[in-house]
Amino acid sequence: MFINLQAKAKHSFFAPTGWQRLPQGEVYCNALQRAFEPWLEKILGCQILKLGALSAEVQTLLPMRHQILISEKISPNLTALLTPSDSLIQAELTDLPLIQKEIHACFLANTLNFAQDPHQILREVQRVLTDDGWVFISSFNPISPLIFKRKLGEFPFRKYPLYRIIDWLELLNFEILEQKNLSIKETYPNLFSPLTLIVAQKRTYPLTFNTEKVRSKMPAFLEPAGAFKEIRGK
Repeated sequence: MFINLQAKAKHSFFAPTGWQRLPQGEVYCNALQRAFEPWLEKILGCQILKLGALSAEVQTLLPMRHQILISEKISPNLTALLTPSDSLIQAELTDLPLIQKEIHACFLANTLNFAQDPHQILREVQRVLTDDGWVFISSFNPISPLIFKRKLGEFPFRKYPLYRIIDWLELLNFEILEQKNLSIKETYPNLFSPLTLIVAQKRTYPLTFNTEKVRSKMPAFLEPAGAFKEIRGK
């Protein structure tokens, strides 16, 4: 069982240029489209970011929005996805060419599974998201038929327990709103589904408040000054 617990890998990974390059890729893509759909109406704002070619291929019906597609490699099928309201940028996902707090929602469809430094990608997402901005993350479930696989087709990939990604997000002050395994086929119980989903929002206040302890007032006769006054009074 090959599960990654460390964030940064020692060697680089290469992300597929489309879901069709992966076994059952189109099935996964359709499942993610259905999973994202109920959340789309909650997104306020017009700037939508999709990181990686896999994210770009998951259709999100967001009219009157500007979608920014960022990939480390530009392929013909990626350019074919562009609409007049989209922008396509070639850049490193660990160093996004965007200003702070510009993006209202970010999609990472299995982007972290093919990343050398997934935590740095999440740090960049946190930087460019507006306050209360949304992040949608899907990942391959290590407790699934993929458990002993190191490659999907020709692509080496990494598997993370769901709690590991949640830990990274909470460290970056994201509030987890939903975490679940996605139903892919009737033959796969949700526990062993190949895909997991996390929906979170960036918060500007600490998620756990350390309230200041209220000290009980010390009786006057136990305080040195109070005790001295009482002695003098007697």
